[in-house]
Amino acid sequence: MERPCLSRRHALLLPATAAGLGGLAACGPADEGFGTAAPVRAEDGAIPLDEVPENASTLVNFGGKEPFVLLVRGAGEDLAGYSGYCTHNGCALRQEETELDCPCHGSRFDATNGEVLVGPATRHLPEVSVVIENGQIRREQ
Repeated sequence: MERPCLSRRHALLLPATAAGLGGLAACGPADEGFGTAAPVRAEDGAIPLDEVPENASTLVNFGGKEPFVLLVRGAGEDLAGYSGYCTHNGCALRQEETELDCPCHGSRFDATNGEVLVGPATRHLPEVSVVIENGQIRREQ
């Protein structure tokens, strides 16, 4: 019985195919896939509440050592803050409807409470204290 064998021609096509697919992936939108969307910058350490849409999340750069905070807003002043980084390997997160996704290794978190839904992450997102004062959201220090 003859064993199926990979021909030299087909073996040479594999790296070319992989390179082509990698090139196509690089042509994707800049704000999807790898946390590359520019965060809202908190000038003077605060952003207006109306810059965070209701029933959505917004990545905010508050500055400092760990600048990125994911603000999850419900209706009105219902607001929660979570670290904007995956607890598995520190990659920036993005929101997909009611879940937060880590584009690096596929961890998924519940957008309402930061709990791990799918690993490899095993620790939930640490909460970040935020306050609303005079219509401005500030990170508590």
